[in-house]
Amino acid sequence: MPWIRGRIIRGQIDGRNVLLSEISGVNNKIESAASDKKSVKQLSFVSVAVMYVGAIMGAGFASGREGWQFFGLFGDKAYIGITLSGVLFILFGMMVSYIARKKGTWDLGRIIVPGDSHLLSEIVGWIVALLLYTIIISMSAAGGSLLNQVFSLPRAVGGIIIVVLVMITVFGNFSRLERVFRLIIPILFAIDILCCVLALFANINESGATSGYEPASMAPNWFLAAFIFVSYNILGTIPVIAEASVKSKDMKNGIIGAGLGGFLLMMLTLILIMVLQKDMAYTDRLDLPMLGYAFRISDITGFLFAAVTFAAIYSAASSLYYGFSAKLPENRAKKWIMVAGAVIGFAAGLSGFKMIVAYLYPFMGYIGFFVMALTTANFVVTVKENRKIKNEQ
Repeated sequence: MPWIRGRIIRGQIDGRNVLLSEISGVNNKIESAASDKKSVKQLSFVSVAVMYVGAIMGAGFASGREGWQFFGLFGDKAYIGITLSGVLFILFGMMVSYIARKKGTWDLGRIIVPGDSHLLSEIVGWIVALLLYTIIISMSAAGGSLLNQVFSLPRAVGGIIIVVLVMITVFGNFSRLERVFRLIIPILFAIDILCCVLALFANINESGATSGYEPASMAPNWFLAAFIFVSYNILGTIPVIAEASVKSKDMKNGIIGAGLGGFLLMMLTLILIMVLQKDMAYTDRLDLPMLGYAFRISDITGFLFAAVTFAAIYSAASSLYYGFSAKLPENRAKKWIMVAGAVIGFAAGLSGFKMIVAYLYPFMGYIGFFVMALTTANFVVTVKENRKIKNEQ
């Protein structure tokens, strides 16, 4: 009958249109992925290490504030804690790299949560993303403290500059972030080491007590402090290490790069603490102690280190805010949410950097323990699944 034949023909046409639409959608996704792959060249192990270091080498790290809070004030035991934290940085970075390569993802939830629970992955991913967001508070505070300490400018000035630079960088996605890190992180690392070496050999006298400094209540001993130092720092590196590893040349470059990054962080922490313990009373008084030591050497090294520290604040803030933004849905509202979040973070950061390091960082560290435990479990599960697949082949 004609009407039946007409419905069959229309059904065939509709089905063909749906199929063509689906094929077109797949093609668009493939083209988008190819375009993204071209936007960032395949990274070497050195590039992966640079991304790892850049994600952590922020104001607290480069300036010695974190090193003093979590290691320096514990005297000789600081060096045991640094070694322990270095081993953890290396192992954890390599685990994240392995998971990311095997799963082909840098999604926070899938990197952290073992198994295939989409709901749990989303919940954990959003919790970590929100924790990463809080770093814009500390980084804007650090920028304000830096310009206030060096030029006596209002703290708001440095905070505003950091927030604006971060927004410009993060809006360019991972490709822009990688280019910025590749350009500035090796220079920052080299100058930081140089200033530390100069301070070590400078004639700096003790200005107060050499012991008896009160640790933060949430990090009361060197052993716990070492774990907290790693756990809160590692939160911000997960999305960066994961994406850098996925975009690395191969599995070997990703894992070796992560291990090298952890080793470099340990070496930098070690030399920082050696400097900070030369005058413990002086170190304890300052928001950014290494900056103070740099000016004690000369005005030239002081201003040079100030520039390095400000760039380190910017790099770490960009990395961590990128980790937060990567979890936001890709729609028109995304950039407005990012801008609003940065403004709120800047306002909260006016409370002061020293206070944030003492309270916010340890709090994040305790939550980081849970994230590290889950990620370790995910690593074990991923290794077992990979072995099972190999045995079945």
